[in-house]
Amino acid sequence: MKITGYMLREAIKMHELRRDTAAAAFAPSLKKFETETKTAPHDIVKEFLAAEEDIAKLQMVQARYNLHVAVTVHGTRMSLAEAVKRLGGMSRVEKMWRSATGTKVDRYSYQSDERSKDVLIARTTITTAEAMKLAQTAAKATGEFRAAIATGNATEFEAETLDAKLFD
Repeated sequence: MKITGYMLREAIKMHELRRDTAAAAFAPSLKKFETETKTAPHDIVKEFLAAEEDIAKLQMVQARYNLHVAVTVHGTRMSLAEAVKRLGGMSRVEKMWRSATGTKVDRYSYQSDERSKDVLIARTTITTAEAMKLAQTAAKATGEFRAAIATGNATEFEAETLDAKLFD
């Protein structure tokens, strides 16, 4: 069966919804009035575990897929798995630089740039213009990772042992 990263992601989401729905139904199933018709807790647990098993199978294929598919970011070839892992760090760097462009004054903050009775004032170590330029550079780099990941997720992969029913 040919699959893409997008197909895997959506199938995993579908089974996570199935699992979460079963989990939410468990506690109310523990009690019922005589006139009520409810699914038995044992059956709900079976459905929950079946969904967990399907999620695990899909995630294993996803891991193989992410290691098999290669992408290029900033001229460096890497696995999709590595690109996905590195994207998180790039996003955090982008956020750090964006926050350095000008901090909002927190009216509840107890911290100050002033120290001691003589009022020593802390000076910024980077200008707002520099921070803005660095934030833009980081945003561009993060965007390149996102674009490479999107391209990688569109790549078809032959998953021989995967049951097509997991995508229904």
